[in-house]
Amino acid sequence: MTENAFTKALIELQANLPAIRKENTADTGKFKYSYADLTDVSDKIIPLLGQHGFTWTTAPTINDHGFVLHYELRHITGEAISGDYPLPTAAPQEIGSAVTYARRYALCAVTGVAPGGDDDDAGKAQRSYTPKPSREAGAVRVATQKLSAATSLDELRTTWDGLNPQVRADPAVVAAKDARKQVLEAPVAASWDAIEVKP
Repeated sequence: MTENAFTKALIELQANLPAIRKENTADTGKFKYSYADLTDVSDKIIPLLGQHGFTWTTAPTINDHGFVLHYELRHITGEAISGDYPLPTAAPQEIGSAVTYARRYALCAVTGVAPGGDDDDAGKAQRSYTPKPSREAGAVRVATQKLSAATSLDELRTTWDGLNPQVRADPAVVAAKDARKQVLEAPVAASWDAIEVKP
């Protein structure tokens, strides 16, 4: 079955994900932090996707939910993981930055790439954050990991239902849920949202 080939290729891809360091520094005026930009991520992951029979595409578009970045991870078998990342309606320069951020964020979320590094700037940025944002960032990271590790639709649903509503609203968490759902439900006709309860 193509689903088996798709899942096998995704497993092999995730077993060979490269280390991506946060080699760029941003300065907000209050603190500095390090990050991996779109080029850092793409240069490492796009060739690896091709080696495993995947292609990655993104396109800003408008759907029923507004302005979004539509993304798709497609395998040579024809199977695909896709979704929509919300984009702001703002000035063109701000939209351009948001599209770049969304492309990087969605690519990392769908493939499982987690840029990291032990540089001093990252540590300073973490110490500069207030406790609430740090907890939220950690909750999002844990949620995406749990959703991506679900081995069945029931486990995925239970994990999703157990998340804090604020965490569920995070685009990265939604993308991780949608990506894992597509992998798990390909042979299943049931809808995620429509659950019929019979007396």
